[in-house]
Amino acid sequence: MPTHREPSIVFAIAVGVAILGYLLPYHSPLGRDFLVNDFSFITVAFGTAVALFTQNHWRGVHLSAWTWLGFITILLGQLVFLPIAHPDALIFPIICLVLVIFSSSIAYQFTDKALLLNIVFGFAIVMALTTFIIQIMQIYDYTVFWQNWVIVRNNALPNRLDGNFGQANHAGYGFVLGLCALIYQLHQSFMQDHMQQKLANYLLCYRIGLVILFALFCAGLAFTQSRAGMLMMIGMIAVYFFVQPMRWRTKFALTATAWLFFALYYLMASWLGNHLLNAGGLGALGRMAGGQGNRPALNERALMMFGDNPLFGVGWNNYMKASVDYAQFFKWPEIADHSHNFITMILAEMGVVGLLCCLPIAWILLKAVHFRHSAQSAIALAFVLASLLYASVEYPLWYFRYLVIFAIFMTLIETRDSFFVKKAFAVKTTLTVKKALQIKHIALLRLSGATSFAMVLAGIFYAYQYLNLGYLNYSRFTTHKNHQFRDDQIDYNNKPLFGFSAYNQRLLAMQVPLNANHLATKKQIFANVLTNDTSQFNLLAYAQLLALENKPNEAMKYIQASCVMVKDISFCDNVDSDLAKLAKKNPQVFANLYQNFVAWRKQHPQKTGLHVKSEIFD
Repeated sequence: MPTHREPSIVFAIAVGVAILGYLLPYHSPLGRDFLVNDFSFITVAFGTAVALFTQNHWRGVHLSAWTWLGFITILLGQLVFLPIAHPDALIFPIICLVLVIFSSSIAYQFTDKALLLNIVFGFAIVMALTTFIIQIMQIYDYTVFWQNWVIVRNNALPNRLDGNFGQANHAGYGFVLGLCALIYQLHQSFMQDHMQQKLANYLLCYRIGLVILFALFCAGLAFTQSRAGMLMMIGMIAVYFFVQPMRWRTKFALTATAWLFFALYYLMASWLGNHLLNAGGLGALGRMAGGQGNRPALNERALMMFGDNPLFGVGWNNYMKASVDYAQFFKWPEIADHSHNFITMILAEMGVVGLLCCLPIAWILLKAVHFRHSAQSAIALAFVLASLLYASVEYPLWYFRYLVIFAIFMTLIETRDSFFVKKAFAVKTTLTVKKALQIKHIALLRLSGATSFAMVLAGIFYAYQYLNLGYLNYSRFTTHKNHQFRDDQIDYNNKPLFGFSAYNQRLLAMQVPLNANHLATKKQIFANVLTNDTSQFNLLAYAQLLALENKPNEAMKYIQASCVMVKDISFCDNVDSDLAKLAKKNPQVFANLYQNFVAWRKQHPQKTGLHVKSEIFD
């Protein structure tokens, strides 16, 4: 009987390179960091293609694949049942989910999980160490450019170092992955005899090196001031040690020791970071005292959307535009385009059907509640639970580069069946793993490999087009030049590249004159743009077009939203000023709207930041 051969290590290396891609500084809010995600997409697709072309044995598809397949089905169904602003843009989440299924299925074929983890964790350690080095450079405002390309970027926030990640919380997530790798490797250096024999002469140096890296990564995590990152580490350490088959005294001792060293390094680095950055408080600990801010209100808003659209939700990527309908329910401004919680976000955009897709993962995690995990399964479970904790307060799993690692680690988790039913199915398991596939099944694997390779080419093509079209220049999407263009200068019939209509329409929204010419087309442009950019200008522009269409009530809803869906309630004065000018210029259309707006502000002075008299109409 032929022996089982592990999938190609090219796959593991490709996943590791995708993790190194976290360091790319080319971030843009448009498309959820499209270019950075595309790099990870290309590398993972290449590794998956190689693995599928060389794999001749198969032990099935992991249960979690049904979750990703369910999401694909929902996205396709929403095209039929719901108004999606940019249907062509769904190609990106759908193709990413297909690759997640392929790549996680390849990871599931590894019977030697340590082989996969050692390679992936090696890259994770390099990623985290490089991130820490970049943080040190950011402390001293040191940037690196090469031929007009940014290599090391400036820090986005003055007191929170993001290390090229663009967001400090994302950097914290990267450090947690690196710390997972260190804890796993350090623990294995004491537990595995073959490692002790192989590194006999250098074992002490190896362990000291890991401890030094642990201290550096704790410092890097502290520099991000990520509250979620700190909690993820505390939880990850406990899960890793407690689910393994050790004596309870040993579990408590190892957990307490790891917590002690983490707290020591973290607190020292927090003090040092605040001293170097001239920041107050004590990092994430100080931020913990600040509470959750307005995130409970974001979850409440998402649940309102779900309550009104329980079956399929408001539709993929429609959260921001749907927020306009609920803007008046809250007493403070808000512009977030997500709820910062994966459950409420799925409910808002995909409804109860979307949440049902998560049942396979929930079932896996439920059956993973036991204390006989291998070290590889334990670290995978710890990182998956840490990721879910992070996804409860942030938005990581909507980024391909994080989702694919989450999905791969899901397949490494050992459920109770792996131990309590192992003997009953020993023969079946052996046959499933070792029996050579039939020709038709091999052909299916090769077809999947060809599909993965096609994804590589597609990823390269769209990355080239993204750069060629200048979409990385974010200022193009935030600088309004509507007053500089005439209608005859705008090509309203321009057909964008399939998948990029959202970018094309957002650029048009920066240029089209706000008048009654081509009214239906302009209104559709701004209606679509509001799904990903509810800026004050876009809301007020859409309201202006609705008023020109003689829809004053609907226009007033967006005028009011433009007043409160802002970073600072004092920005409502801008609406007052702009609407006053429109009322003077075109009183027949805007005079009553302005009067009603002024009356509404007087009724809600605190929420609208009313502190000056209106320019006309006392």
